[in-house]
Amino acid sequence: MSCRSGSAPDVAAAGLGGQRAVLEAARELRAAGRAFTLALVVEAEGSTYRKQGALALVAADGRRVGVISGGCLEPGLVTLAEQALAAGQPRDTVFDTRDDDDLIFGSGSGCRGRMRVVALPVPAGLPSPVLEAILAAHQSRRPVRLDLATLAPGLPFAGDVLLQPPPLVLLLGAGPEAAPLIRIARTLGWFTWIADHRPGLLEDGRARDADRVIVERPPAALELAAGERLDAVLVMTHSAQNDLAALQELAARDAPYVGLLGPKVRRDELLARLTAEQRASFEGRLHAPVGLKLGGEGPEAIALGIAAELQRVIHQPG
Repeated sequence: MSCRSGSAPDVAAAGLGGQRAVLEAARELRAAGRAFTLALVVEAEGSTYRKQGALALVAADGRRVGVISGGCLEPGLVTLAEQALAAGQPRDTVFDTRDDDDLIFGSGSGCRGRMRVVALPVPAGLPSPVLEAILAAHQSRRPVRLDLATLAPGLPFAGDVLLQPPPLVLLLGAGPEAAPLIRIARTLGWFTWIADHRPGLLEDGRARDADRVIVERPPAALELAAGERLDAVLVMTHSAQNDLAALQELAARDAPYVGLLGPKVRRDELLARLTAEQRASFEGRLHAPVGLKLGGEGPEAIALGIAAELQRVIHQPG
């Protein structure tokens, strides 16, 4: 079996990244009746490129989606995947790069960490309860906790591994920043929804890469999203009236991150039009002006700053 690096063409062409790319590739290969191996990091300590819960996929033809290292450990991952698929049973291995000898005679990564990886074979046409559970959780955007004793019986580890769903970000407004922001989010493996009451803005390609398009004003869009676990809502309509309506609606909702596009003076004017109770509801979750100050100007620079801040806040410990 030859080893080709890189992602499966269909996933790569879609510009999809992160854990989502791995699971979407698994779904596509499963539907096509093709064999592959799903690799899961079950333990990680020290300086490792990926941490517990990270996923990668190795197809039967050697193509990979996702990584467990900067590239130095991938040959070992492919070998492990081959062994698991050939045996039809889970296999595990430990990649330990903490020893000085590894720097010279081993992978040469210099990462100084230890990682245990289990390879879960998914033969063509045979049932895989573990994969189905993971894909079902991914589809519904809910966490899934995998019991290692059940996942890989007979292998020398216990405990469980938690897989978190990708973030879901709702953009209220299809201004010029929307398209580059959605592209960045897709590369990171996030889900994105976009809402705007102006169909023309949604039909000119800005919403092409979004997972859901809603042709409504902010209050109606948020009502349609009720019941979904929104990780972030971005208020970016470029209309004071619509931004105010969005903030009024969000004051009664529990989105943990609310970003407001625009300068501080505009933020203060909008907040002044809210009740004291509504303003208090945003304490600790309103980011205004939204985005990190990275320098530059224009839609792409603004989108990058927003994505950077979201990445930091969504993934911060605790």
